Amino acid sequence: MIKILSSILLALLLTACGSEDKSEGKTFNTEKHAEKTMPKEIDKVAKKVTTSPVETKQEKPTIEKESTEKSTKATPEKLVKNLFKLTTLDGKILHVDEAKDGIIFQEHKGKVVFLLFFGYRCPPCLGEIPILKALTAEKHKDLAIIAMEVQRLPSDQLKLFQKDKEINYTLLSGEEASNSQFISYIGQRAQWGGSIPFLVAINPHGEVKVVHVGGMGSNQFKTIYEKLAQDK
Repeated sequence: MIKILSSILLALLLTACGSEDKSEGKTFNTEKHAEKTMPKEIDKVAKKVTTSPVETKQEKPTIEKESTEKSTKATPEKLVKNLFKLTTLDGKILHVDEAKDGIIFQEHKGKVVFLLFFGYRCPPCLGEIPILKALTAEKHKDLAIIAMEVQRLPSDQLKLFQKDKEINYTLLSGEEASNSQFISYIGQRAQWGGSIPFLVAINPHGEVKVVHVGGMGSNQFKTIYEKLAQDK
């Protein structure tokens, strides 16, 4: 089920690769900063990524109208610029800024961003790859797809995986140190327990609107994209 909550969150739970992770009631914390992430927490979520598939009943997602009530959460006093510098599989750098209700990828400002966490041996994750490739092939100028591999596949093997699957969107390896810290950061802010596939969808203003655990179909991805693209 998907719920959009007052410029913060739209959450649902479908089939996940790993232990069941109930998404209901989760929010994307708008007050947690990188400097509050203690060293002992780094990579904590990455180590919790579960790999054995479970069977859960899939429900057709619905998008509810956003509440007109104003959020009562306090706005962070200071938003962090260059919160993270992520390294893509082809060696490029993605600069991540903190936003009021989410995060902003500097290289993709003004776009809808699908930030996905997946595993190379997770069946639901593999099932989403053709869908994401098709979305990329459609050349939506206002959509960026960024996928982080979190089942610890070495970068050189991930490159072979990318070539074999003919993946045409941005890939990152969770083995990179800065990328691993980012996984932990997202885990804390999104209350993510480690089940994959995991989607964080961000509107053009950098606001996290969707937090989703489990595999999705083409229509579901397109519905989310079309909804968030209207937030310009």
